[in-house]
Amino acid sequence: MKIKQMIRENNRLQEQMTPANLKYYEDMVVYIRTSPVNQVRGEELLLEMGQHLLDAQSKGKRAEDIFGSDPAAYCAELVENLPKLKGISQMQVHLMIPWVALTWFFFAQALIGFITVWTGGSVENVSQVRISTLILIAGGSYILIKLIMNRINREAFQPEENTRKIHLRGIGIYTAVVVVILVAGVWLGRALPVLVIPPWLSLVLFIAGLIGTKVLFSRK
Repeated sequence: MKIKQMIRENNRLQEQMTPANLKYYEDMVVYIRTSPVNQVRGEELLLEMGQHLLDAQSKGKRAEDIFGSDPAAYCAELVENLPKLKGISQMQVHLMIPWVALTWFFFAQALIGFITVWTGGSVENVSQVRISTLILIAGGSYILIKLIMNRINREAFQPEENTRKIHLRGIGIYTAVVVVILVAGVWLGRALPVLVIPPWLSLVLFIAGLIGTKVLFSRK
């Protein structure tokens, strides 16, 4: 069964769960899907647990009766025993975030450039792209997405009052990261040269980015 098929089957199983069991199971889904494990094995494991939970639910049991009172420890042990992402798969995970961010940056550049041309404006200024901007978009998107994913993973199974504390701490961390990125952008902007990328070339780069996204990162 392919990954997309397993995800659809997983969603079908969740529709049959009681609200309490669904909340418990959804946290396990988040924990495993945000862990650096082989995606196929992770989805297979989630399907097995979902089916096991539904069988137990039909007999009047709760998720806690099946997986225990410490789901975080249970999932951590499962993740430890799952095969990890290796080689090109791990590289793909790290490369995908900045790749997608830069792809859509060039779409925005192309769109702004063509609108400027159509309205009779000067395209010279919108064709100028700082190398520092490209570096910050790639690096900044990677850092922020990784922070968000780590936060989601930590919040799984947390009591509501702890989740609020994590949320406030997360806001502080994101704010600090944004400040650092902005300061770095000002410093790099003075040190690195400016590229001239006309709208048609931005469009070509955007299309190439979309094709690369499909070829390099699409699920099998």
